Amino acid sequence: MILRHKIFLTFSVLVLFSLLSVGVAVHKIFTSAKSEEVITQTEKSITQLNQNLDLMLEDAARTTLTILYNDQLLNILRQYDDNTPVQYRNYNHVNAFSLFLSGAIYNREQMYGMHVFANNGQVFSHMDDYRIMESIYLPGQAWYSKVQEKKGDWIVYPGEIPSYYRNNRDKTYISLIRLLRDPDNQRQLGFMKVDFSPEYVQKITEQLHSDHWQIYRDGEPLFKKDKDYLLMNCEANGTWVKSEQSESEYLCVTNTSNKTGIEIRNVIPKDYLYSEIKEFNNLLITMIIFCLFISLMLSYYMSSYLLKPLERLKKRIEEFQRGNHSNQIDVTTTGDIGELGGAYNNMLGEINSLVEEMYELNVRNSEAEYKALQSKMDPHFLFNALESINMTALKNGQLQLSDMISELGKLIRYRLRNDEKQITLKEEIDFTKTYVNIMKHRLGDAINDVWDIEGELIQYYVPKYILQPLIENAITHGLTNSIEKIHITVRVKRQNEYLHISVEDNGAGIPLKKQNELAASIEQRTNPSTQKRSNQNGIALENIASRLKLIYGSESEFHIHSASGKGTRIHISIPIKGR
Repeated sequence: MILRHKIFLTFSVLVLFSLLSVGVAVHKIFTSAKSEEVITQTEKSITQLNQNLDLMLEDAARTTLTILYNDQLLNILRQYDDNTPVQYRNYNHVNAFSLFLSGAIYNREQMYGMHVFANNGQVFSHMDDYRIMESIYLPGQAWYSKVQEKKGDWIVYPGEIPSYYRNNRDKTYISLIRLLRDPDNQRQLGFMKVDFSPEYVQKITEQLHSDHWQIYRDGEPLFKKDKDYLLMNCEANGTWVKSEQSESEYLCVTNTSNKTGIEIRNVIPKDYLYSEIKEFNNLLITMIIFCLFISLMLSYYMSSYLLKPLERLKKRIEEFQRGNHSNQIDVTTTGDIGELGGAYNNMLGEINSLVEEMYELNVRNSEAEYKALQSKMDPHFLFNALESINMTALKNGQLQLSDMISELGKLIRYRLRNDEKQITLKEEIDFTKTYVNIMKHRLGDAINDVWDIEGELIQYYVPKYILQPLIENAITHGLTNSIEKIHITVRVKRQNEYLHISVEDNGAGIPLKKQNELAASIEQRTNPSTQKRSNQNGIALENIASRLKLIYGSESEFHIHSASGKGTRIHISIPIKGR
């Protein structure tokens, strides 16, 4: 197969594979997202509907209990038993119940009717005699025995056409019914029944995504539905059920209330779920075919156009593969191929240069590794030498010299920890106190140091070498012929989310001119690479201020308060960065 066909075939396969991969991925992502969107919206609708039903039932249940706290109504119901004639009707009783029930149902759009049935079937309601019958035969009611089984608890009765309404004989009502018991002796006083408005129930169920839904209580459906056989099989959320009649599939979405036990089931036709997905798939397939056609045309053109110059380049590359690294191309063409030839020539030159550089680099790395290993031995040798000197001092009874050697060892160990940029305040204080102890061995009572540190602050992190240089400056520049004893006070306080560190001495102070020079230097020096090194192990006031600026930026503060002959106070403020 010639090179042009190889390039064309390879490019075509790659384009086809890429388009198919992208198409399949986009199809899966869109299908999953769309299905999840519909399911999520349905679940939200069902959950909202269940919450509305919970509120409706809980409100009705509370209302049926209020009658038990009304002594007047309880006394009325106690006068009615199974033997009380139905013809006997006390209008005072009727008016009392009408007033109570009218107030209870007022401004409750979810309730159509609220009725109390005495033991003899006498009906008390907020409705007039033109809308509701005066009495019913209780044992003949389908709900009678079920309510009695609950022994005072409420039930939700499925939709029925009540026999006591004179009008609306074609409407079904879902009802909440409670058996009323005498609080004194638990004797049955009658029943209270709340009929919910069919229009309200229809309004709150319109939010569901399909008409195939059902509401269950204790496993019994509350509505009569055409697809009840599907809904009865819809027991688990997210499962599929299949219609035996139409062979169609439906997705089950369910939700059960933890408060009232109401369960809502909704089955969504698969065709509804995939209607938008099918349209998207058709558009996606069309786009893939169009892009594939354009890509094949471009691949054929490019393979033909690039063939001849690439053949020449191919030969040079083959010679390069055989080891001829000095075989450069004579660039006689312009355009992309000419640039490619020039790039090839540059590549050969760079490869030869890189080979030489890599050889030299390997030699230097070997030398650096040797020096690094050797440098690791120097601290070990130094500590061994100090330990030998310390043991000799102890052996000769020179305890003060031994203490100074131990303190010096601590300083050296601290200085060798160069990999740590920040340490705890406790470590910085311990290091600084070690330095002060060494200076006390040298100067005796000429140094008096006071440390005012709040105990809980020692675990916060601060930059390394933030205290010792300040105390070193105080001792070095503060002690003069006129000042024989220097008092140094170190304070660390917390204010809001900032640490305030101050070092104050009674030394010679800093002249105003020198203070201005320091302030100008601190203002300019924010780049660590430009900081000059002092004779104090490279740590000066400018160095500290620059490091604070680099670490904390504008959140840090560094101030110098001094006057000639009146001492110096250095104040530092940094944000707390954690324990």
